[in-house]
Amino acid sequence: MNTRMSLDVITPLMKSSVVSNSDDIISYNKDKIFNKNVFYFDRINIPFPCDCISDEFLGHVFEYSAAEGDTYDSIAKVEYADLTTVELLRRFNSYGQNGIPKNAKVNVTVNCSCGNSQVSQDYGLFITYPLRPGNNLHDIANEAHLDAQLLQNYNPGVNFSKESGIVFIPGRGMLFSYIMLVMYFDIDKI
Repeated sequence: MNTRMSLDVITPLMKSSVVSNSDDIISYNKDKIFNKNVFYFDRINIPFPCDCISDEFLGHVFEYSAAEGDTYDSIAKVEYADLTTVELLRRFNSYGQNGIPKNAKVNVTVNCSCGNSQVSQDYGLFITYPLRPGNNLHDIANEAHLDAQLLQNYNPGVNFSKESGIVFIPGRGMLFSYIMLVMYFDIDKI
């Protein structure tokens, strides 16, 4: 069983104005990617611009080319590793849940954050972080080298142990937001 995935599979999914090839992703993951491969279930950093979507919320829309048998559920959970939801896919596309044609262009909207200056003005970079089973506030705070209360303040009302959804992790030093992508790819589909 192959435990690694090539960036040649990931890069087209995450293409944006800041990711045009795998070298763009490697530059944010020098200690995690070797020979253009990542291990399944590892998190990697992938930069993307944070835009205003329909004058309602911050996010970015990726364009996905549907494969045969894709559903909104499989696109959200498998292809985009819970960075989006079925509800967002339905809202920004007109295909039926089980009627997405092969090669159809699907708008994949991923939320992002520019922070909250009332919490702190020290952070301008926010990681869109999909929660997984086993996550909790203190483990995520330790992994990000942040105070747990600061992390909770940027995500008011969020239960970090609920095992699904996204949270925003503050960071420093970049001019644009980026995401942490979880490699939840179905090995049988690749």
